[in-house]
Amino acid sequence: MKIDPGWPALSSAEAKKFAAEGKANVSPSAASKSVKQIWFSNLFTFYNMLNLALAALVITTGRFKNMLFIGVVLANFLIGTIQELRAKKVVESLSVLTAPTARVIRDGKEIVLPCGELVLGDVVLIGAGDQLTADGTVLGGEARLDESLITGESDAALKTSGDKIFSGSFVISGECAVLLTNVGGESYAEKLTAEAKKLKTAKSVLKTTMMNIIKTAAVFIVPMGVLTFWKHFVNEGFSYADSMIPTVAAMVGMIPDGLYLLTSMSFAVGVIHLAQKRTLTRQLYSLESLARADVLCLDKTGTITSGKMKVKGTVSFDGDDIGAIAAEIYFAVPADNATAKAIVEAFGSRNPAGKEAKNFLPFSSVLKFAAADFGGGECYMIGAPEFVTGGNFPETVGKAAEYSGDGTRVLAICCGKFDGKLYKAEKPLGFILIEDEIRPNARETFEYFRKNDVAIKVISGDNPAAVSAISKKAGVAGAENFVDASVLSDEELSAVAEKTVVFGRVSPEQKRVIIKSLQSAGHTVAMTGDGVNDVLALKDADCSVAMASGSQAANHAAQLVLLDSDFSAMPEVVLEGRRVINNIQRAASIFLMKTIYTFALTATLLVAPFAYPFAPIQMTLVGAVASGIPGVLLALEPNFKRVPKEFMKTVLKRASAGAATAFFGIMAVLIFGERLGLPAEEISTVCTVYTGAASLMMLLTTCLPLNGFKAAIVIGSTVVFSGAIKIFDELFMLVPLSNSGRILLLCLIPFTLIQLFIREIQLKKEKK
Repeated sequence: MKIDPGWPALSSAEAKKFAAEGKANVSPSAASKSVKQIWFSNLFTFYNMLNLALAALVITTGRFKNMLFIGVVLANFLIGTIQELRAKKVVESLSVLTAPTARVIRDGKEIVLPCGELVLGDVVLIGAGDQLTADGTVLGGEARLDESLITGESDAALKTSGDKIFSGSFVISGECAVLLTNVGGESYAEKLTAEAKKLKTAKSVLKTTMMNIIKTAAVFIVPMGVLTFWKHFVNEGFSYADSMIPTVAAMVGMIPDGLYLLTSMSFAVGVIHLAQKRTLTRQLYSLESLARADVLCLDKTGTITSGKMKVKGTVSFDGDDIGAIAAEIYFAVPADNATAKAIVEAFGSRNPAGKEAKNFLPFSSVLKFAAADFGGGECYMIGAPEFVTGGNFPETVGKAAEYSGDGTRVLAICCGKFDGKLYKAEKPLGFILIEDEIRPNARETFEYFRKNDVAIKVISGDNPAAVSAISKKAGVAGAENFVDASVLSDEELSAVAEKTVVFGRVSPEQKRVIIKSLQSAGHTVAMTGDGVNDVLALKDADCSVAMASGSQAANHAAQLVLLDSDFSAMPEVVLEGRRVINNIQRAASIFLMKTIYTFALTATLLVAPFAYPFAPIQMTLVGAVASGIPGVLLALEPNFKRVPKEFMKTVLKRASAGAATAFFGIMAVLIFGERLGLPAEEISTVCTVYTGAASLMMLLTTCLPLNGFKAAIVIGSTVVFSGAIKIFDELFMLVPLSNSGRILLLCLIPFTLIQLFIREIQLKKEKK
């Protein structure tokens, strides 16, 4: 492109000055947390700090083997940290602004510079294939830009002198000079990316419930721990170590540490499964958000359709070869948009007679048609029927409407004439029928969501009627119910958000209105997007999913990224989330059983004349064998039922029966053990073995109804627990039992069977 001396191009000295003033086209720091922030955010959690404080208390006693519980904290910390670091690495490799260099005018000459060295006020030359990395105004020339990542519109936009352009747009054809008006963090794309930088934590019922349990426990743990220590150390005269060890054991028992680890590991396994299916999970709890969603908002292009056009067929009015005429037109006219490329792909670009076009008119979004004049009265025009005919052939426009009712894009071909200034249609020859290429698995995907009571909302920047027709063809239920958002106020849009299925001509701000309106109506909203225009809504959605082929801003804002940009992978993500949530809910009762009976036992022993019977390492043994390891194995089992809403109520109901048998059994051991004259070490041993048996019975009831896999878990856990108390008795501070101790234990163990009867009653009620 020829350089115009009148353009306000910068000198090297001016550019250097602007760069020093911070006006360079340098992207702000990465949109994700730094490595240091990831390590700190996973280490300094309330849960970790609580356990580390208890570990410090054990250190003061010198009995270090009772610190075994800290392994759960370490495992949980590593799982969360490694997952976030892995996600950070992948996401930062997905960049939309990929153009490494730009042609810029400096000192009156055209030079090539890295995009990061451009400054405010630079004049940049852009041509076909280039991508803009800053905002600007066209100084001269003209070009057609794909702005779909910015505006959501799939049609190319013609830009001429004085028009604004935005970073993230691609040049399809033409060439122009652009004066940069916003660079770096001030560009439109970077401002939205900055919105994506604000970390959005996935909403999680499981995580919130666990944190509430831990925080509630903490309110009681500290005073109960102090009182327990005071009772042993001051009232009963125990040594510092003998007072602190049972105190820590009681406090550790009140924390559902195994449940916290199980949840992290279950989600981590789910993340690995999805990674194998080309889905990146940025946060562990994102799976839960999507599995609980009852509304899914998505775009047409790239989701329902592949973004490509294809020729569906032709209609000839008088027997003319419509495809051959189209090939002649596009031999002369650049195929610079998706529709033209589809026509060339179908019919080619050729001129058998070797005729040269004397004049041609490229397609423009203003005129809505293209034309080629070959001289000798041979002139052809192609475009939107109502535009290419100039309003002179209403019957042709009427016929076109018959074909476009199902979302087909109709192009009319006419022969005409060129008078040196204007093209005028003289006779319609026929139609070329174009359709958006619907993704192969779109119908099956939408049918899956329909069967699972997930409502679909299609939100697009395209024409609402066209989006409605395509959505209906793809199998979106209720797709005939559409609105044009461009003519609605925010209040009007909010009022129709819940009952409308297809929204056309939607602005980025209006997407947020729709999302928030649905959430206000009590829905859990998931959203998929790929453009900069989707970022604000992605941040507001309960669960956000981005296509990897989309913008960097969208990838940073989303919690899940489909690496193959294939929407049909969504059901797999939902199923994986269901498996994780259902299995955690099933196993959670095992862990909360310990929390409940430990609370009850600690509170009772503050007033009862008995010492706390457990050491921390004994609680670790029972927790690991009867709940920790089995819980992890249970989390691997397929379980794709719909996610129940009342998580806490269901779990507590199941855990209460096991906690009751454990608590009353332990109290019986303490009462009868003292009357039988059993020493403290033997009472502790009987309590440990009995609690292990009660916990294993809880495991059995949780696994009902049994199958081969769950039966193996119960039997294996029983064998491991029996072997541990026999072989590693000294490690776990267990002593051989006297005859009185054995009889007491044998008399109490049948008491644990009560759980089976209670569980059978619960199962019958659940079936009803």
